[in-house]
Amino acid sequence: MKLYNVVIAVALFPAAAAAQEATIKSCGGTFVYDTAPERAVTLNQQATEVMLALGLEDRMAGTAYMDDEILPQWQDAYASVPVLAEKYPAREVVITTDPDFLFAGFASAFSEDNLGAEAGWHDLGIGTYLVDASCDATNPKNVPPGTAPILRDIEVIGDIFGVEGQAADLIAETKARLDAASQANSGQGRTAFIYDSGDETPFSIGCCGGPGVLVETVGLVNIASDLEGRWVDLAWERVVQENPDVIVLIEADWSSAAEKRAYMESDPVLAELDAVRDGRFVTIPFSQTVLGLQFADGLDSLSAQLDALN
Repeated sequence: MKLYNVVIAVALFPAAAAAQEATIKSCGGTFVYDTAPERAVTLNQQATEVMLALGLEDRMAGTAYMDDEILPQWQDAYASVPVLAEKYPAREVVITTDPDFLFAGFASAFSEDNLGAEAGWHDLGIGTYLVDASCDATNPKNVPPGTAPILRDIEVIGDIFGVEGQAADLIAETKARLDAASQANSGQGRTAFIYDSGDETPFSIGCCGGPGVLVETVGLVNIASDLEGRWVDLAWERVVQENPDVIVLIEADWSSAAEKRAYMESDPVLAELDAVRDGRFVTIPFSQTVLGLQFADGLDSLSAQLDALN
C-alpha cells in the first residue's frame, strides 16, 4: 500500500510556506495542504525529532510526550518550542494553540481516550500524520517493518513543509548509518531476550516491533521472533528454555534497566542463565528502539556493547 501521494505546486518563491501544495495520505485519511503548515503540534518524541532534524522548530506551536532527554544537537531548537503536556495533552489544550498540523509517533495519540481520530481533525481543517511504523494499514502488526519507515517519514514531512532538499540530505545520512550498522553484523547470530518490563510475566518484543528490528539489524536473533505482534507477554519458562546468549535491557521511565537486571540476578532460576551468570547484558534507551531518528544511535550503541562482550 502506497503511503502518500504528493503534488508540488510551481511557485515564484519556493522558500515561502505558501509555495507548497501537497496531498498526503496518513493512516487516518487523506488531507490536502494548500500551504505548508505554520503551527504544527508534535505528539511523541520521534515525531518531534523529525521536525527538529529538518530545522522546522519555527513551524511548531507545541510539543508533548518525550520518552527521554532530547539529544544535544537538538536541545536549543527544542527549548524554543512550547511544551503542552508531559504526556498527551487534552484535546482542548491542543485546540488553544490554533494548530494547522498534528504529527504523532504512536497510534495512541489519535485514540478516543486522547486526541480522537485523525478524520475528526481533518473536518476542522487541520492536517495530521502518523509515523509509518505505527500505522497498521501500511505496516501490519504481524509483518516485520524493517527500517524503511524511518526514511519514509522524513520524506513525507519534507514534502508537507516544502523542505525536500533538507529531507533528502537527512535521508542519505540516516540510510548510510543504518546500512553501516547492518553490515557490521556485531550480533553474529547470537540469540537475545529483549526485556522491556514486568517481573511475574516479562513484557518483550514479538516479530514486528522496533526493538526487534534493532537487534536483528545487528545480527542478533530475537528469541520471541516467532510470536506475532510488536509487543508480547513472554513466559519466563520460555526465556529459561531458550537460554539466550545476550539480554537486551530497555531503559525506560516505567522500568529501568538496573531494576530489570537486579530482578534477574536475584531470582534463583533466572540467575542460572548463562547470560545472567556471565553478565552479558546490554542496555538501550527506549527512544533508540523506536523507528525514528535515534534508531541509528541505538544500532551504534548496541553494536559497541556487543563488541565489548566478546
